[in-house]
Amino acid sequence: MKPLLPILLFALFWSSFVLGQNESCAYTVKGMVLDAVTKAPIPYATVRVEGIEKYATTNEDGAFLITGLCSETNTLIIASLGYSQSRQVHRNEQGSLASFYLTEKITGLDEVTVQAEKNKVIGTETVAQITLNKAEISSNPTQSLAASLSKVEGVTFASTGTNVQLPVIHGLSGNRILILNNGLKHGFQNWGTEHAPEIDINAANNITVIKGAAGVRFGPEALSGVVLVEPNPLVLDNPLYGTAGIGYQTNGRGYNANVEIGQGTEKWSYFANGSYTRIGDRKAPDYNLSNTGKEESAFGLGVRHYLNDWDFKIYYSFIDQDLGLLRASFVESSEALIRAYNADVPDFTDPFTYTVREPNHITQHHLAKAEVDWKYSEEGKLNFRAGVQLNKRREFDVRRNEEFPIIDLDLLTYDYQLEWEHPTWKGIDGSIGVQYFEQNNDNNPGTFNVPFIPNYNASRFSAFIIEKIQFGEDTFEVGLRLDTETNDVRGRDNTQAIFRDRYTFTNFTTSLGYQWQLSGNSSFKTNIGSAFRTPNVAELFSFGRHGSRSIFGLLRSGFNDDGTLNTSQVTLLDESSVELERGYKLTNEFRTYNNNNTHVITTYVNYIDNFIFYRPVGVSRGFTGVNPTFYYDQADALFLGLDYTWKKELTNDLSATYGLSYLWSRNTGQDEPLINIAPISTNLELEWDQGEMWIFDSSKWTLRPSYTFEQFQAPRTVPLEDLVDGSTVITPDSEIFDFLDAPNGYFLLDASWDFKWDRFGGSIAAQNLLNTSYRNYLNEFRYFADEPGINLLFTLNYQF
Repeated sequence: MKPLLPILLFALFWSSFVLGQNESCAYTVKGMVLDAVTKAPIPYATVRVEGIEKYATTNEDGAFLITGLCSETNTLIIASLGYSQSRQVHRNEQGSLASFYLTEKITGLDEVTVQAEKNKVIGTETVAQITLNKAEISSNPTQSLAASLSKVEGVTFASTGTNVQLPVIHGLSGNRILILNNGLKHGFQNWGTEHAPEIDINAANNITVIKGAAGVRFGPEALSGVVLVEPNPLVLDNPLYGTAGIGYQTNGRGYNANVEIGQGTEKWSYFANGSYTRIGDRKAPDYNLSNTGKEESAFGLGVRHYLNDWDFKIYYSFIDQDLGLLRASFVESSEALIRAYNADVPDFTDPFTYTVREPNHITQHHLAKAEVDWKYSEEGKLNFRAGVQLNKRREFDVRRNEEFPIIDLDLLTYDYQLEWEHPTWKGIDGSIGVQYFEQNNDNNPGTFNVPFIPNYNASRFSAFIIEKIQFGEDTFEVGLRLDTETNDVRGRDNTQAIFRDRYTFTNFTTSLGYQWQLSGNSSFKTNIGSAFRTPNVAELFSFGRHGSRSIFGLLRSGFNDDGTLNTSQVTLLDESSVELERGYKLTNEFRTYNNNNTHVITTYVNYIDNFIFYRPVGVSRGFTGVNPTFYYDQADALFLGLDYTWKKELTNDLSATYGLSYLWSRNTGQDEPLINIAPISTNLELEWDQGEMWIFDSSKWTLRPSYTFEQFQAPRTVPLEDLVDGSTVITPDSEIFDFLDAPNGYFLLDASWDFKWDRFGGSIAAQNLLNTSYRNYLNEFRYFADEPGINLLFTLNYQF
């Protein structure tokens, strides 16, 4: 398969390039100008496109429309009596309605830049990406980070039940997606599918998904993409403001509340926010999902001090979670496991309760960050940020001593970054940076079992350079990064004997990208990037039961002569055949607009050497019951895919958006399928922006049908009965298999109504409106139960 890779890369590149041929100037800017504090519309504001003679004046509702633009990206100068003039950058994204904010009475500053969309980070302008704004994020305040991103084409989520959800970008998740929280790599137990990032989305100002290998700019592990979570920007000269919101959902009888206040003066700015969520047992269409409740509280604050050319910011955030896991996922015998896998209704369907019992995960995450910007010249800037994070995790299981955690971990993370955005030199613009990153992970005593992962200390020193040059409206980017990473590991084998290991890796990461403005209404961007990933400690050293299964790492597992799994020994990394993962990803994005139609096509090829994945091997019995058993393996893997979005402006108020995500994958070494890869999905979103209705200042209706196909690339099926009675024996040479067939495809229907009235805003939404019974292929608990049924959500917000 490897000789075919250059041909596939060229074919995808050329097929995307030849699409862009339309030469008309058909871009539009359609938006509203709003007060930054009250969010009230500003009438009769002047909107001018910088560099050309294009003007518009907002109407009484603050709305405006500028047509006949030849560029996808435009700089707008917005002015209104009583407000500071604002220079705002707008990038046409699927013809969406943009909101532009002005602030009152700014003194001491010549100009304030408030962007309708977040600026692309240096080094990512040629990579396909999309940003979700505050309104899109807060539409469902109880959802996870992964769920909030799942409406982006090419993005879905893997889960372990209803509370643990991880983002999946182009088929990959976990350590192959880099999550940056407030500019820092989120320091959590990022291994397996049982741990999700502990991030309060209510505190996020915007979230950007980068759908490409962006390891040069952000660091290793970005084999498939990056998620950037940005906090409150701490705007200066901003009068006292605040928001308060409450919500209720019917499935789980969940309730939530959130609040944020802030203020900005000429030199200072601050904010503080907090949120609380409690949800009880969820319900599938036909039965209760016992022990699926959760309780979460979060708090955050930030302070900024502006001093001439210096800008100082400090942030702190905290989140506390207690997440229940499906009680039916725990069984005590082979017969019970077979019955659980084959049953339509789980054995445990207790009455509804808010109480979370074992199995459950309790986590606390602290993040503190200080950042300094020194703008030493008109174009030059130095940025230094330092952060520390403490992640405390305790996992409880159903066992005799259930009051004691089965896993008890403290993870301490330090992150220091220095970046120089240098002045433009001979048309070349870019940045140079260095980073020191350190993590210390320790098991706490009192679990009464061999630690699932050992203690470790990891440190990494990095240096990177990224440069870009403009050729008219076209952009060329190139980047190079050097990383040296060292890991010290200390643990115990199954005889309680101590083992130690130390290993160091040094690697170069590169990226190369180009963005063409093919015409006034069409653009094409291409980017090829490499990335590497050191196997995480769980992939190497995991040992024993975790969640609903037992799993063994690359250095804790082997096979006996008779083909049975041997987990009695620990192999040192230098004495093994384990290799780094190395990924090479090409992404192409073609975007065009014509006659109220916006088309966005993204194609990608991702080839990963030494791809690490876990695969089933059989069934084992431990002290806590009988479990499906998995072990980690390595293979070369190929991922090919396409994301397509078509938005049609049917009228001034009505639009339709169609989306499709397709992914094909293969274990190229064994020429067999991979397991747990996202299936094909498609959706249609109808949106009616009704405007004023009755007493409401605005009213918007949305209907979203979607269909997820059965995973036709799933491995063969070997029933549990055949493994338990020994009629099927699995060896290292056996073809990969799964315990159950991939679930059937399923149709879902969601709907929502969003409204605003004076300073109040809110929504009524319905998820799984038809109450469909289905199982999600990417949910680890699909073996045991259906997904939740219909859920009605009610939210109400007040701004002051």
